[in-house]
Amino acid sequence: WAGRFETHLLHGITGSGKTEVYLRAGAIARSLGRSVLALVPEIALTPQTVARFRARFGGEVVVLHSALSGGDRRETWREIRRGHFPVVVGVRSALFAPLPDLGLIVVDEEHDASYKQGESPRYHARDAAIVRARLEAVPIVLGSATPSVESYWNARAGKYALSVLPKRILGRPLPSIEIVDLHMVPPKERRGVLSPLLVERIGAVLGRGEQAMIFLNRRGYAPFLRCHDCGHVPRCSHCEVSLTYHRGEPVLRCHYCGTERPAPDVCPECGSARISHRGVGTQRVEEDLAEVFPNARVARMDLDTTRRKDAARSILRSFAAGEIDLLIGTQMIAKGHHFPGVSLVGVVNADTALHLPDFRAAERTFQVLLQVAGRAGRGESEGTVVIQTFHPMHYVLRAAVRHEYEPFVERELEDRRELHYPPFSRVLSLTFRGKNAATVRRAAARFRQELDAEKRIAPLVWEILGPAPAPIARIRDKVRWKLLIKGRVDRWRSLREVLAER
Repeated sequence: WAGRFETHLLHGITGSGKTEVYLRAGAIARSLGRSVLALVPEIALTPQTVARFRARFGGEVVVLHSALSGGDRRETWREIRRGHFPVVVGVRSALFAPLPDLGLIVVDEEHDASYKQGESPRYHARDAAIVRARLEAVPIVLGSATPSVESYWNARAGKYALSVLPKRILGRPLPSIEIVDLHMVPPKERRGVLSPLLVERIGAVLGRGEQAMIFLNRRGYAPFLRCHDCGHVPRCSHCEVSLTYHRGEPVLRCHYCGTERPAPDVCPECGSARISHRGVGTQRVEEDLAEVFPNARVARMDLDTTRRKDAARSILRSFAAGEIDLLIGTQMIAKGHHFPGVSLVGVVNADTALHLPDFRAAERTFQVLLQVAGRAGRGESEGTVVIQTFHPMHYVLRAAVRHEYEPFVERELEDRRELHYPPFSRVLSLTFRGKNAATVRRAAARFRQELDAEKRIAPLVWEILGPAPAPIARIRDKVRWKLLIKGRVDRWRSLREVLAER
């Protein structure tokens, strides 16, 4: 075990027992007197994961995450360094825990975008964990039901060792997935945002005394308000986005800078009282479910309901105890959780991220659909998933219905090879930001001119895109322009050296 670096990709379908593999590998490391580091993408996943690790390793386990106070974090850090806690479970920052005599690193849900830190110091915890494992000469296990395209490619190329868990534990079947084409369901036939089929399936689950999870990856009540008479949409004064309506307070809130203002009763532009809520958020879903199923115990889990310390743990504990019938949530509920009482998962809108200006949009939509679908049918009852969409024939939806991971990834690889996206390139995204729009635009244009004038760069890249305004052109009063460099994989080091001179 000692002195052997190797990256293992554990591709196990939802409910196949990946956590048990982590625990057994950890037990081997501990039997040799070595320490263990296990990373999870979000704090919401930590309670269940910690419970499983503590059941196996007892008081040896400690948790590291961003909710710890500075004092608690420092003291925990010292105790880890002294060897008092040889098993560390935590989110991406736990990667740097000073574990003595490290023997194993585990990265659960390795595909998750939460492992990437967008602020300085910028790093991807999965990739940095692989570097740490190499430096300390220890094995690392990357686990996922939907591995990232890059990890799948590395395994296929022989760079990673691949292990597959193709079946659920005890032979339980994967949930059946039903698609609702929202084009075919007139608004008058829906109960708010719920199609007749989803209402029917929820009713049946409640009648059997089982539980359901309802997923929508958009918090708030509605993404924006709009005046019927003049078309005015309230926007953030600091960011180039509309303000999200949150019912209850009621306020309009910017999800980028946190700006809030009271929700207006009349249009601030024309004075009309004909203001409507456009789009759907988790608050609206909660309201519709409470109206259709007044006797059901309904709870919501998103960033707004989990700001208070231990709020996420409290909600998950209540759901696990059967004190909640219907749990609505964002991506917090989509992955990693094990609730045997859940026999139904409803996806209110599968299209929210499908058409984002991101080459990974299809991959991330597919991953979240399979992840959230995997919460159903993990107990005695078979699972059912109802997905509502306006694009039922999209290849992402067709692959998700069949639980077909490999055909989906092969399609993605084909598209990315043609367009020179990872894993067939190394993408460098440059953001130019500042308060003066003209200055930022000129700086971005000047940098592009310098790249074009540098003769050493052309052979090192596939193409350079931009500069152009960022998809969200202003955040926190700073204008943003983007420039994208698609570098050749085999010449990446040379490209970095040339760019470092600039």
